[in-house]
Amino acid sequence: METYLKTELGNDYNKEFIETYLTQGPEMVDFFVNEIGIPFNVQYKMPDYHPTQPGASQGGRSLHVKPVNGSILGKELRRLRPLMRELSLFGMGVSSGSDLSHFYKFGRSVTSTIRVMTLLTKYGYDMVRHGRGQALVNGNALIARLARALLDLGTPIWTSSPANELIIENGRVVGAVVNSYGRNIRVRASRGVVLASGGFAHNLERRSAVYRHPALADEHISLTAPGNVGDGARMAESAGGYVDVDVKNGGAWMPVSRVPRPDGTWGAILHSVNQGKPGMIAVLRTGKRFSDESISYHDFIENLIAHPDAGRPAGAFIICDHRAFSKYGLGYAKPFLPIGKLVESGYLYRAKSIEDLADQLGIDRATLSKTVSDYNRHAANGEDPEFGKGENAYGHYLGDGSGGTNPNVAPLDEGPYYAVWMYAGDIGNFAGIRTDANARVVSKDGSPVPGLFAVGNDMASVFRGRYPGGGSLIGPAMIFGFVASKYMAAEAKGAKPFA
Repeated sequence: METYLKTELGNDYNKEFIETYLTQGPEMVDFFVNEIGIPFNVQYKMPDYHPTQPGASQGGRSLHVKPVNGSILGKELRRLRPLMRELSLFGMGVSSGSDLSHFYKFGRSVTSTIRVMTLLTKYGYDMVRHGRGQALVNGNALIARLARALLDLGTPIWTSSPANELIIENGRVVGAVVNSYGRNIRVRASRGVVLASGGFAHNLERRSAVYRHPALADEHISLTAPGNVGDGARMAESAGGYVDVDVKNGGAWMPVSRVPRPDGTWGAILHSVNQGKPGMIAVLRTGKRFSDESISYHDFIENLIAHPDAGRPAGAFIICDHRAFSKYGLGYAKPFLPIGKLVESGYLYRAKSIEDLADQLGIDRATLSKTVSDYNRHAANGEDPEFGKGENAYGHYLGDGSGGTNPNVAPLDEGPYYAVWMYAGDIGNFAGIRTDANARVVSKDGSPVPGLFAVGNDMASVFRGRYPGGGSLIGPAMIFGFVASKYMAAEAKGAKPFA
């Protein structure tokens, strides 16, 4: 892993940070598994995102918390933020580790069809009895288990209670002013204050200044929680800290489409599971491809925003034929659900021919037709000489290995044809509050701000704007949260810091 990260980070490799990450990571997992009782599953089939790099692994480095029933939270379940409807199926969470593949095979595999019907039946029962699904997966499961651990320890969790300002006495941060349901409360901290407000991905001014592509309200979509507006960054700056924007990428990129809702609002859905499937390509407004679609979502958008034809807003169309659509769907459009309203709303484009689709997309007919025909000529043999789609292990992980010579490549030759517009979006930011390897906020001269720590998306990424593998946001968040806590405990005891 050290070899892999040295290659990934290049001149941005910081030995102290990476050593802390690599040594404290296993300790963090051991703590949560054996002392707190939170179980994880290993993603043995998920490779590192750049599997041809020296030191890269073909699988086994990413962890998912095991799914759990919402009953573990009792009445506190009502405070757990539900999944966005667009990121679920009728509001039901789908485990990205164990069940997602079954949904793709629904109607084509007896085992998968039974599994999906069982999950839907259970979800329907839970909705009738409890008003929401009880099977928690992915991030919901992780947060539920962490919350349960805190509640068992007698630690109160204040929701709807933003911190507004830090309390600083004699140069040390000793607490914060918290607005709890309209009442300002001065909260004293005997060991330290940890900033973990989720970053600034919804702060238009900050992200527009840091991101390398247009990122105003109608130009960029963040899938992070709407409250991630940079409260941590603002408070760190008030205490002498600063936001480090000298990173390769300001955000953790993700292709995202904007989904209209019946009430006139809109939601968003990520395309990381679509982009690498066979029978799908992505084109710019020019009608030309710009990237291997089977690379990681972060790299895909990095290639997009670096392209001179990315446009404003920066984005691309993802296109597929009927054969691919009937297997995988396209964004929010699912093959087993009615799509008429999505077509009427302008979310999903559908046409009998590639030329007609080009007209709908505002693309030159001849250009798009040539792009597709050139791609198809080689795709019939499972090849993509232009961009090398499907030539590495991560691409294969994203693809469909059930048939064909290349799990990521198939021709688009069966009408009708479909398209969805994807924005350059994010799932968090890599630019953030500068800290040392103990997660202590530092000033521009490198000295720590006494009593103040920053972790999660508030903290400038240990990967410096790179995305080496699955968990490149959540992993460092948990590890450096663990590091900050250990540091405060050691400092309180007068012990020597470990990092």
